[in-house]
Amino acid sequence: MTAISEFESNFRCYYRPLIMYALRYTENVDDAEDIVQQAFLDTWERLSGGMAIQNLKAYLYTVVRNGSLTHIVSSTKETITHENVVEDINEEERIIRSERDAQLWTAIDRLPKERKRIFLLSKRDGLTYQEIADELEISIKTVEHQISKALKTLRNTAIKVYLFFFS
Repeated sequence: MTAISEFESNFRCYYRPLIMYALRYTENVDDAEDIVQQAFLDTWERLSGGMAIQNLKAYLYTVVRNGSLTHIVSSTKETITHENVVEDINEEERIIRSERDAQLWTAIDRLPKERKRIFLLSKRDGLTYQEIADELEISIKTVEHQISKALKTLRNTAIKVYLFFFS
């Protein structure tokens, strides 16, 4: 395997979990994507320059964490309290949560188009079944059925969807 194809493989493996990890700090998707993309760019430049990285996953998470914290500090003019920067969880828990969140979103992305739309309107946007039915011009029973099937599919992929949406 060439260095490029190995790096591409690592990019595909770690990109989404790193986005979710950065989101825990930045709370902004665009900022999180910028931070992760910059982390991969910097890592590629270091690897191309001959730097050896023993544990790429740990290295990337560290770079993303540092980039996220730097972004927070540089993007705010107000005093940052410890609460704004760090939740009351350790780094290992942050990594586990970001990987779980990435798995969840991958599974949601695999749902059939209309089922995914109905599911996200309910769980992400907080619409009631009636509001979804009115907006999509379908019956409430169809909404109930589609959400039930989405949840069953997500449970079958061993993802704890309730922890993500309701914790």
